[in-house]
Formats: sequence, structure tokens, C-alpha cells
Amino acid sequence: MSTIGDIVNAQVSRNEMTGMSSLVTITEKLVERMNEQKASRTVIFEDNGDYRRGKRQIGRLQSFKDQISGSVTAASKAQTALRFIEQHMDAMRTKLQSTLGSTSQEDRENTAIEFGKLWDKINTNADGANHIMDYQNINLIGNTAGPDWKTEDIHTRTSQKGGYTTIEGAYLGSNFELIDTEGNTWQISKNEEVYKQYNDTGSATGKEISTKNITISSLDASTDALTLSNGTDTLSGTLNRGGLKILQAQYYNNFTDDNSIQNAIKDIDKAIIHFDSKAASIRASTSLLQGNNDLVKEQIAQLEKEVADIVTIEVKENGAKSRAESLKFAMTLNNMNLISQNNQGLIQNMLQAAQGPGSASGLFGLLGY
Repeated sequence: MSTIGDIVNAQVSRNEMTGMSSLVTITEKLVERMNEQKASRTVIFEDNGDYRRGKRQIGRLQSFKDQISGSVTAASKAQTALRFIEQHMDAMRTKLQSTLGSTSQEDRENTAIEFGKLWDKINTNADGANHIMDYQNINLIGNTAGPDWKTEDIHTRTSQKGGYTTIEGAYLGSNFELIDTEGNTWQISKNEEVYKQYNDTGSATGKEISTKNITISSLDASTDALTLSNGTDTLSGTLNRGGLKILQAQYYNNFTDDNSIQNAIKDIDKAIIHFDSKAASIRASTSLLQGNNDLVKEQIAQLEKEVADIVTIEVKENGAKSRAESLKFAMTLNNMNLISQNNQGLIQNMLQAAQGPGSASGLFGLLGY
């Protein structure tokens, strides 16, 4: 038979479990609510007007930059090559000036060798200023052939608002060819083993003359009338000089006399004047393009910084809200802890009351009192 204390204990135990279950349920609801708040607090940057405007402007600037990037690269390559070509011509002239009046045949031979190297460098720089743009090989100053030595031009935008400019190319190498009496063109092949003949349409005719042991039989500097011979074949015609119109050392008699050196210096002086007039236009247009490109890069960098600042501020504000909510949640849980502990104390008091006072000591205790 159950005592009153047993009944109270059972009832209190049920009350305690019911109370704890309610606390758990409340806690679960709080956690669920906090997770919902976190999800709804995800930062959507597109809702920020300044962020949207900044991203749109960056997109427009980047599009313009992409459109002119090919032109900038092609023009920049030409400008870099121009700087070297100018240096090579100056070095040529300086070397020739220092050889004037020399009685040393070795000095003159060395000058011819050095001159030949510089001549090659001029053409290497001019022909190497290529850039693939819109599937075309663009070179403003080289990589061309006679009879007109025509180079490519660049048509490009200069501003976001639609301004356009044209950078006109100009051949600034120094290759040349021989046009015979029939109007056909003779050019040294790439491997320099033969002179090849081309008709007026630029197609090879199949005729070739070996360059082995070929020498200049005669050259009239005033008319550029030229006759070449290798002992077996003879080739006569008129020189068609391209670009700078500086010839190789052999066409200046390898500088064996001062008159030949003077002829070469005259050609270089003319070349420098021609170079300056053509290079100035290319350099000016290139500087404009590069300046616009650099300006756009700076604008993009500034806008990206501003957008990044907006993101940082939004993230910080959202983080502050999250921390405040977390603190509120922690305090709520702490309060629930206190409530739980108080409930447990109440339950303990009820249990002690249900059990009644303890047994008396001594005889009365033994008798059940």
C-alpha cells in the first residue's frame, strides 16, 4: 500500500518532467527562431543602390578597356620598336663619324660589320612589332614588302562616349628590292640563298638567282640604278628602297673610302628626318590610347575599392546585428537556466514536505513517534 509520501513523490516527479519538457520545447523554439533570423539576415548586396551603380559602371569601363586593349598593345609594340630603331640609327651615324679619316683598314672592316648588325636590328625590330588583333596580324611599322611597303592602320575608340581615331602605319624598317627592266621585282629570300623574282601581283615567277659570290657590278647613288652579278648570272634594275631607305654596308662599298661613308651618313640623315615625321604621329596617337587606358584602369580600381568598402560596411553591420541577436539568445537561455534551477529547488522543497519530519530520538523514536 502506497504511503502519502510515495504518492507525492510520484506526482512531483511527473510535474518535474513536465516542466523540464516544456523548457526543452521552449529552447528548441528559440533555436529555430534564431536560425530563421540568421537566414533572413543574409546580406543581399544588390539591394544597395550604391553597390549596383558601382558594379554597372565597372562593367561599362571594363568593356571599353577590353575594346581598346588590342589597339593599345599593337600601338605600344610599335612605340617600343621605334625607340630601339632610333637608337640603332644614332649608333650607325656615330660609328661612321668615328671612322671618317681613318687609315686603318681593320677599323673600316669593323665598321662595316657593326653597321650590318645594326641594319639587321632595325629590320628585326620593325618586323617584330606584330600583334594579333581580331584575328589579324597587325604591324604599324614593319612586316611588309614592296613595291608600296604598305603597313596596316589601326582604327580604335578613344573614349566611352564613342570617340574614334585612326593610327596610320608607316614602314620604318629598311628592306629594299630590285625592280628589273620588265617591271618584275627581285627580293632576297628569307634564307638569303637566292634572289627570287615576283610579278606585279606579288606572285613568284619561279625564276631565281643564287646570292653565292654575288657582287655589285655598278651602282649609281643618284638614280639607284644597280647591276648585280655572281659570275654566271647578271641582274640589272633599279633599287626600290623601303622605309628608312638605308642600304646594307656592301652598297656603300663596305666603307673602304670616306666618300662611301659620307654617302651612308647622308642616307641616315634623310632616314632620321623621315623617321621623326612618321614616328611622331604614331607616338602621339599611342600616348593618347595609353593615357585613356591607364585612366580607365585607375577608374576601375577606384570603383572596385568603393564597392569593396560597401561590402565591408554591409558585412560589419550584419555581423553586429548577428552578435546582438546571439547575445539576446544567450541571455534568454541563461534566464531559462535560472527558471529550471528554481523549479528544481521548488520540487526539492515539495519532496521534503511530503516526507514529513524525521523520527524522534531515543525511546520515542523506537516507538514510532
